[in-house]
Amino acid sequence: MLEFFGFVGFLVLVFFFVYPLLLGVRVKELKGRLKELENRIDELESGKFVSVPKEVPKPQTPVREKKSTLTTSSPPASVFPEKREPSPILEPADSSTIRFYTSFWKSSLWEKIEKSLAQNWTGIFGTIILVMGVGFLGIYAALKMSPFLRFLMVLGIAGGLFACSIYLSTREFWKQIAYWLRSAAGAVVLFACLGSVSFQGMKWVETESLGLLLVLLGVFVNLSLAWFASFQKFASLHIVLSLLALAILPMTDLVYGVAIGVSVFGLFLSYRFKWEYHLIYSVLSFAAINFLYREHVFSSGADPESIGRMYGMIGTLLVGSVSVLVHYRKIYSSLAFDKLAFLSHFASWFATAIGFAFYATGSKWNAPILVLAAIFVFLHARRARAAGIRWLYLTDTLVSLGIAFLGVIFLSRWELHYLSINLILGFLFFSFFFVASEEREETLTRVGGALLHFSLFFFLILLWFFKTEENGDLRSFLCLSTSLGMISLSLMTQVLDSIRYSDRSNSWDDIYGFSKKLKVSPAGILCGFLLSALCFETAGEIRDLWVLSCLGILLLFLRQRTDWNGLGIGIFPFAIAVHLLAFSSWENLGAVDRFLRVLPVIVFCFSAIPLSKIRGIDSGDKYLSQPGVVLFSLHLALQIFVLGNPTSSFLPGIVWLLFSLFYLELYRFLMGKKGDSFSGWKRGFSEAAPIWAFFALVFVGLFLGAHILVHLQSEFSVGFLKVRLLVQIFAICAFVYWACTTVSSEEKNPIWFRNCLPLFWELALVVLITAVSLEVPSTWLPVAWILLAFLTEAVSKTVFSVSRFHFYSLVLFWLSCGHTAFLSSSNVTPSLFWADQEWVGGLISLFFQTGYLILIYLRPSFRPQSSEGFPFLVDRFAEKIEARVNMMIFYPLFITVALFLFWSFDTAFLTLLWMTEVFVVFLVGLFLRESHFRYASLTAMMLCLLRLIFWDLSKSSTITRAFVFLGVGGILILMNTLYGKYKVSEGKKSDVQ
Repeated sequence: MLEFFGFVGFLVLVFFFVYPLLLGVRVKELKGRLKELENRIDELESGKFVSVPKEVPKPQTPVREKKSTLTTSSPPASVFPEKREPSPILEPADSSTIRFYTSFWKSSLWEKIEKSLAQNWTGIFGTIILVMGVGFLGIYAALKMSPFLRFLMVLGIAGGLFACSIYLSTREFWKQIAYWLRSAAGAVVLFACLGSVSFQGMKWVETESLGLLLVLLGVFVNLSLAWFASFQKFASLHIVLSLLALAILPMTDLVYGVAIGVSVFGLFLSYRFKWEYHLIYSVLSFAAINFLYREHVFSSGADPESIGRMYGMIGTLLVGSVSVLVHYRKIYSSLAFDKLAFLSHFASWFATAIGFAFYATGSKWNAPILVLAAIFVFLHARRARAAGIRWLYLTDTLVSLGIAFLGVIFLSRWELHYLSINLILGFLFFSFFFVASEEREETLTRVGGALLHFSLFFFLILLWFFKTEENGDLRSFLCLSTSLGMISLSLMTQVLDSIRYSDRSNSWDDIYGFSKKLKVSPAGILCGFLLSALCFETAGEIRDLWVLSCLGILLLFLRQRTDWNGLGIGIFPFAIAVHLLAFSSWENLGAVDRFLRVLPVIVFCFSAIPLSKIRGIDSGDKYLSQPGVVLFSLHLALQIFVLGNPTSSFLPGIVWLLFSLFYLELYRFLMGKKGDSFSGWKRGFSEAAPIWAFFALVFVGLFLGAHILVHLQSEFSVGFLKVRLLVQIFAICAFVYWACTTVSSEEKNPIWFRNCLPLFWELALVVLITAVSLEVPSTWLPVAWILLAFLTEAVSKTVFSVSRFHFYSLVLFWLSCGHTAFLSSSNVTPSLFWADQEWVGGLISLFFQTGYLILIYLRPSFRPQSSEGFPFLVDRFAEKIEARVNMMIFYPLFITVALFLFWSFDTAFLTLLWMTEVFVVFLVGLFLRESHFRYASLTAMMLCLLRLIFWDLSKSSTITRAFVFLGVGGILILMNTLYGKYKVSEGKKSDVQ
């Protein structure tokens, strides 16, 4: 195996001596071709060409057009030598494909890769392999030579390499190889010196002092070569190969110390020449050495206070400090972002952090040490700002924040709870945010603000996790104190915004651009959520609700006085939490206790109405009092039910209706005073006027719901009157009051409210019809309906001028006719009192129905008066009916009379009675001069004759038959006579015309 390693080393040496010769031959060939190309260019620029006839055929392949001072005629073919044309001049047919692949392989990315591999990594890999070959050669010679002779042999190889590099450096072409050979010589010397001290196969030095001197000599030689290197890649190679050689050896304290020295020297070179790549290679290589030394320290079973661990931390501190301080120079002064310098600086911090993590002891004193280190780094970063190195100032400031963050996190080793740690982090981020704002650094300000908001939000998440723990109690002193601390932190943010940054149009911590004109603080919004969490950390007693409500009122006052609009938004979740807390234990409480428990919340909601001013910039001050009005009105409606229902089920509905009138008048009062004499806190009520109007309608809806579900189901009476009738009378009066209320059609009155007011006429009519249907006996309902028809017709003509009631009167007339025809006449009442007989009510209703028919006939033509909403639709429909009003009123009455006769009289005289009605219909047709009545009467007459023939002849007695036939015959003769006179008069009128 040793022979094999020796053979490999020999091949490596041969490669390094033969490869330069091959390169030289290739370069000579390329120089010849380059000289030939220069000669060709000289010939083309000489201009000594003989013109040729135009008949000379052009080449088949296209020739690129080239600007030149040559004559336009082509030179003779004999002038050109018979050689292959240069490739750049010809363009084959598939030139587009060739250009694509050429441009692909000639791109900047491939050129960078080719340059990196050809100029740097080939030399790096060659040097590494060369050093390894020397090592293998030393191993092979271990059985043949003494350790000292092996040391001399390796030094001889290094000297040979160095001599070759000196010789080759005198020639321009071989300088690159000379640099690589010189680097390899230095690495071999260092390897030989360290091997003589600590490597088992080459160790010949036994005394510690001589070994240390020899190692220092090797390091001095290698670092001297790095010092005199002209390029950073060779200096980096010296440092990296030196550390690599140290990594190959068994790790000891001595080796680690040498690695520290080599790394510091490499960093000094970076400081001297501004070599960023060299800095990256140095710190990352030392990080690898740190890892190996850590394995060495821990493999020996070192305790947390061991010398090896402390030695590693000191070395990491030394190298890390030097690497970080490299960029604190005027040479880096620039406001622009230096990517490479930032990358190297980040690598320095990363290697330093990894190094300290390797030797971390887990001690609780790490927390204060890290905090002190963070303060030092933060203050030192100000130097970068003074020097004009902005990227360095930002980077190290953020690094200091990260170090402080770790320091606070490590406070858990002091048995500090995670809620308290989050509170400390919140104050840390707040301090950072404030300092960044004072320095007017936008980037750091955004970072600090975002972290501050995250700490406030994350505290809520931690509270949730704490609640889910087995022994988690939100009412503990820990939760209460930390919550108050976070609330104080959020309020402190807004206090500074009002004092220190009052000249800003937006909020100080509004880094998200919520509003450019209003001070909407995200910390204020989160403050509301923190206050919500505070609600659930109390005992939930009435006194706690009073305290929370007073706190809410205080926050409303502060928001209005200080214009903390973010806190105003945050009050919404706080209000929800207070309500949940107030309603959390309602199940086991009485009505009064429930009211007393919710009373502080009602006071808080009412206070939100006047304390709702928002300071605007363009449109002036506004009052956002609508949420307060909504909550207060909902509470009022609920408490009316809670307090009234136990006393009487009728009471809540009546009180709701009363409050609807109160809200209506309040709305009218506020709209009358709006923009006039209302100023200050009073504007909070007037700005929410549409909400008052809306809840006035809501109270009406609540009454209707209670009336349908409760009042109509009750049969309770007071004296001879039922309570529901009294309630209905009161409701009709209230609805008429609503309907008679007038509001202006200005824009300040909502159109939906203006459209709702006329509908209360319909609502009053519906309640009246409901009352009549429930309280009037069914025998007299037809009479009641026709009397209501008279009433509605009268209302349509009175000062109220509700024209659509004319249509409602027709509907009631039809209802009365239908009831008389199908219900009153067909029902049989087993009673001896005539007032209980159905036909009596039917007969009276027929009398009033006839009177209504005459009234409608004599009434002037219908004139609609509504112009919008539902009343307008009803009037339009009534206007269409008015064109056929005679049909709409006469035919229902005729049908009602026919059916009433059928159900009320004996069948023997029914034909005679129907013929009498037919005669009346015939007379109406003649009187009104409408032919459809005559046609209807003739049709009915034919039906009566059929009944006379097929029914009366067979079913009636002789005397009855005689009277019926005499009556029917007389009616027919009278109809014929009247029709004849009608025709004569119609004929005279036509002759006159």
